[in-house]
Amino acid sequence: MFRFSAIAPLVCVASTALVAQTQDSTRLPRVVITATRVDSRIGSDVASVTVLDGDTLRARGIRDVAEALREVPGATVVRSGSVGALTSLFMRGGESDYVRLLIDGVPMNDPGGSIDLAKYTLDNVDRIEVVRGPASVLYGSDAVAGVVQIFTRQHTVPLIVEAGASAGTYASRAAHVSLGATTSALSATVGAARYQSDGFLAFNNGYDNDVLSGRVAMTPGGGFRASLSGRQHNDEFHYPTDGSGKVVDRNAFRTDRRSALAFDAKQNIGSRVNVGLTLTAMEGRPRNEDAADSPSDNSGFYAYRSSGSVRRRVADSRIEVMLRSSAIATLGYEWQREAQHGRDSSNFDTAPNAFSAERATRATYAQIVGEASRLSFIAGARYDDNDVFGIFRTARGGLAWRLWTGTTVRANAGSAFKAPSFLEEFNTAFTAGNASLRPERSRSYEVGATQFVANGRAEINATWFAQRFRDLIQYSFVDPATPNYFNVAAASARGLELEGRSRLGAATQLCLTLTFLRTRVDDAGFDEGQEATFVQGNRLLRRPSVTGALSASSRLTSRFSVDGRLLLVGSRDDRDFSGFPAKPVILGSYRRIDGGVAYRLTNETLRGPSLTLYVRAENLLDANYQEIMNFAAPGRTVSLGIRASARR
Repeated sequence: MFRFSAIAPLVCVASTALVAQTQDSTRLPRVVITATRVDSRIGSDVASVTVLDGDTLRARGIRDVAEALREVPGATVVRSGSVGALTSLFMRGGESDYVRLLIDGVPMNDPGGSIDLAKYTLDNVDRIEVVRGPASVLYGSDAVAGVVQIFTRQHTVPLIVEAGASAGTYASRAAHVSLGATTSALSATVGAARYQSDGFLAFNNGYDNDVLSGRVAMTPGGGFRASLSGRQHNDEFHYPTDGSGKVVDRNAFRTDRRSALAFDAKQNIGSRVNVGLTLTAMEGRPRNEDAADSPSDNSGFYAYRSSGSVRRRVADSRIEVMLRSSAIATLGYEWQREAQHGRDSSNFDTAPNAFSAERATRATYAQIVGEASRLSFIAGARYDDNDVFGIFRTARGGLAWRLWTGTTVRANAGSAFKAPSFLEEFNTAFTAGNASLRPERSRSYEVGATQFVANGRAEINATWFAQRFRDLIQYSFVDPATPNYFNVAAASARGLELEGRSRLGAATQLCLTLTFLRTRVDDAGFDEGQEATFVQGNRLLRRPSVTGALSASSRLTSRFSVDGRLLLVGSRDDRDFSGFPAKPVILGSYRRIDGGVAYRLTNETLRGPSLTLYVRAENLLDANYQEIMNFAAPGRTVSLGIRASARR
């Protein structure tokens, strides 16, 4: 079982490393690596990338990854009600399982791409890199519309201790502590956090989330460096709502224990060749429990239980060759094994239904990134061979041209794929899987421009994109002897992303993002009628036509700072499942205002202790809105907290 016990040795190593200290450390320049998997700035201006700084987000009072992603152009975050409820990410109009989520390189998606963002917090997070556009060439399945990678903190001061606590609306309470240290050849960080809330619904709406994380990085010399990191989320969410959003159930809950473990090593061979090895492991143990509420609760579908596990093991080896001072070629080989096991039962079927399946993928990929005068370029290809769905090939290419100082234009094109889920391929209970399914596939294009103004203090980005999704998998009942899943549907998405960032002096920052999106069902497949999920010519569900975010933060004095955020989400198509058949509905647009203030109680010094009080408010004007039909979003939420740190 891969739980806290799997990370415990890492915590012990990290704690031991805190004994030896130095009086100085050097911070390496930050390099965005998710877009190219190359630890270099070469070619970094070709892809569409947003980097979110963990310290900045936490200082603003933002505590989870989903809330941070609401400010990313092209991203739509949808939560089904209260804090802790299922939270999905739609990137550039793609499906909610079209984005690969990584933690220090560990893929966290279930087999088939599904991911619940509710459990991922910003505790001990250094930064989040968001790559928009196809990335299957580097990351294989699921990276159809983008990649979100979370990086654990790696402190650079000799010793630092941080802690904090907060409490607020809906009986929410949180606490965290972290410890980090750095020597000339070793750095280590460990952290733990806990969050709880009673939720805003009338009953059975509690949420608990525990996070344990750690990271050790070693640079002993001789061109060798390595890191070992681990992270675990344990969460439990109680939900009184049924599938139509009615608050009726007093004891339904779900839990998930999800762990990530990563080892990464790189060795320089001379000045032009690097070899690397990455080993990762992910394990999740989801469980659902919904017993009868009382002895009188004995009609209809009143009881359900399920438990299981998902596992992924990945080994990736690669060689990087510096062809010249401004070009890097990468050749890699990846082996991956996925497994899923489960058992479930209900009052209709009291005998447990067992489910177990595995599949393996072997992949080879190649990439070249480089610069020549004012031109940057990237090109890559990948060959995946899966023992179930067979061979799949993907490719991508991009160019960026610096027209003159401060102005760059770029263009990208690529293909990507998403493997079928295990239920779609192998299920035998309730539905019949289809082992002959092909992966869902896409082709994407984008053109964009970046302009720096005011001597680099302001940046403006504009990107137009278009995506075509084909072979989408749909459910259909034909007869008891026929599989229920087929590659039939098709859709497309296109839009415009606008982003502006400005620094007004040393103390004030502004950011504005706008996304205009148009989605269309090109082939409804088996679906018929206006109440269907796919309706020919209509928009894809829950993708707004416009989204935007305006955020500002300012340090008014040496001790006092403020921040604010306006979120705008346009109208979306959805379905009302309170009746049968489901009715098509349009969810209205909404605006949400968040903000916070912070006051430092101690004088600011480089290495002295720091103590800060803060107040954070979400949905400050108590807007009444729904991100999913019949599932109300939280009203005004206010929390009061304190943060403390000490370093030397």
